[in-house]
Amino acid sequence: MSLLGRRKAAPRLTPELDDADLGHVCRRLTDRGVGSSRSLAVALIEKLVDSTGWDWDRRCHRFAVLAETSLPGVQRLWMDRRPDDADALTLFAWGVMTRGRHTPPAADEFQLAWHACLEAARLRPFDPCPWIVRLGLLRQQRRPNEEVFPLWREITARDPWNREAHLQMFGYLSPWECGTRGQLLDFVDEVRVVAPTSAPTVALPLHSVVERYHSALDQGGVGALTAVRLWEQGEATQVLDAATSTWLRPGHLTHAALLADLNLLAYALSEARKPALAADVFTAVGGRVTPFPWNRGGADAVSGFIAARERARGASR
Repeated sequence: MSLLGRRKAAPRLTPELDDADLGHVCRRLTDRGVGSSRSLAVALIEKLVDSTGWDWDRRCHRFAVLAETSLPGVQRLWMDRRPDDADALTLFAWGVMTRGRHTPPAADEFQLAWHACLEAARLRPFDPCPWIVRLGLLRQQRRPNEEVFPLWREITARDPWNREAHLQMFGYLSPWECGTRGQLLDFVDEVRVVAPTSAPTVALPLHSVVERYHSALDQGGVGALTAVRLWEQGEATQVLDAATSTWLRPGHLTHAALLADLNLLAYALSEARKPALAADVFTAVGGRVTPFPWNRGGADAVSGFIAARERARGASR
């Protein structure tokens, strides 16, 4: 991803991030002409996914965005037309997983998604994507470790530093789902020590700190009033120092969701009251806004982004 030469544009939510081809397809899917033609929508999606090759990081990003932006009927149509296509099966299942974050799927839909993943994995044994969806589905069901951990091992055998899979496991191991604080910290620490510094998982430690910060704010009372002190503690300062010193190096990070991680870093630096350091990060981000972490507590993400960016610009003058 080039961090230079961005056009100046009003900040907006950009699920495709800097993936121009994905953005083009997403816009076409919302066009009135394409939106009324499921067959045309399927053709656009099929061509885009097929062009991704075996770049698992990029494929996961595209599947995640397409699962959000394409209609469930389009996802089902592609699978029905291509029951022997691993990508069609995976997108359908990913769509079920995505919608399950808000409303648990019906039992028959869950089973259909589960079997779609099994068939996709059979058709393309080296692909981690169907396994990642199975992990997400079991996470939503709050299934026990004995069922989840074998899937985790299958994923990491195929793609050791898959960003989506690590975020899924982060959620599963959290104390508000199926794990404990100790398990979660051990998981994050292990990734921090073992993963390459340019891996797509680079933001996991920062994600962990931001989640703890949000938990403190959500407590209200004294906990919320003193939450900002978390950014002065050793772990938080180390994570921020490492990110600000390496993430913006040209060519150091190239994963598909880099702009999402830079949004996270810009937010963290703003909340840590380091707006001058955040200024360069906002420049790299341009106007591409992600909902998380700006939308905490139901806030408008774009408004929060703009306010923080203006503070950063003022501090850097």
